[in-house]
Amino acid sequence: MPLSSRLTSKCQVTVPREIRKALRLSPGNLVHFAIEGGKAVLRPAPESHARALKGLGKDAWGSLGGADRFLRKERDSWA
Repeated sequence: MPLSSRLTSKCQVTVPREIRKALRLSPGNLVHFAIEGGKAVLRPAPESHARALKGLGKDAWGSLGGADRFLRKERDSWA
């Protein structure tokens, strides 16, 4: 069953308890909003953006022979 909440006159909304519990949200937590496929999406902001992005492009280096090999080749091309 979908959960509902009404917008206040200041366009604020209360996040239902079940959603706060599922996302482990507490007062003062930062959340991110996005529009995806015509729907509003609420996500808890990561505690550390650097930690959330760590390893994101790890697989991309494999097609280039590894980061060290790629960087060495690039640096050699400068000479």
